[in-house]
Amino acid sequence: MPSAAAPATLKMGLPPGEAAPDLVDRFQPVSDLVAQGAGRPVEVTKTSDYLAIVEAMRSGLLDVAVFSPFPTPLAEQVADVKPLVVAKGTPYNSVFVCRTDRGITTIDDIRGKKVAFVDPGSTSGNYIPKLLLKRAGIDPDTDIQGTYAGGHDSAELAVKQGSVDCAADAGLVYQQMTGKGVINADEQKIVAESEPLPVSIVIIARDGLDPAITDGIVNAFTVQQNPAALEVVSATSFAAAQESDFDLFREAARELGVDLQHVGS
Repeated sequence: MPSAAAPATLKMGLPPGEAAPDLVDRFQPVSDLVAQGAGRPVEVTKTSDYLAIVEAMRSGLLDVAVFSPFPTPLAEQVADVKPLVVAKGTPYNSVFVCRTDRGITTIDDIRGKKVAFVDPGSTSGNYIPKLLLKRAGIDPDTDIQGTYAGGHDSAELAVKQGSVDCAADAGLVYQQMTGKGVINADEQKIVAESEPLPVSIVIIARDGLDPAITDGIVNAFTVQQNPAALEVVSATSFAAAQESDFDLFREAARELGVDLQHVGS
């Protein structure tokens, strides 16, 4: 008989990084690896935000999820989630992309402007950009007009449409959207960017999931070559998650004064 520790079908959540309707289909190589390692089918759903993933895992509504690296150690604290796999080698950083007709050429010029962030739990679309602002002497809570777009592409499109002056985004998304001609690099440009980030995505599991399942998922990602899944997350390798993978994000959380003990409450 299936149990809570070993359900017959795993429920897997995808983050709200993009509004693209084909997100579930594009992540198929990743969910296939999860199913292969777990030895059972996987039911995949998009989630509204990263904090919803944490609450769903606390409630047992999700078994595994694709997650953002910055809030991973915080989610460990509040929901006992377990990081399983990290994606590495991505040309991954945070950028501020601003309209070229708004007179914004440096991060200092963002003060007082309208900025679209991605999601409250996004690493490249919220936490790291706010860290950049803070280090530039700009209070992200009071010195700008911040909103959440709900997705990386949505933030960029808000700049294109002129409803905001800048987007806080992943540099890779900006490159992809300009490369496809979805946005015009002459009309919205990068004015500030972070250093490269060591981890792009994390596969996490809820507390209480059978270790045979979680170990199998780690093996599926790390023992063999997985070019299709790596392409989905624009990474060069998967590795079993280590505590040291999140040191940079823990330090950034301390600098920002982030405390998610109340997540989902």
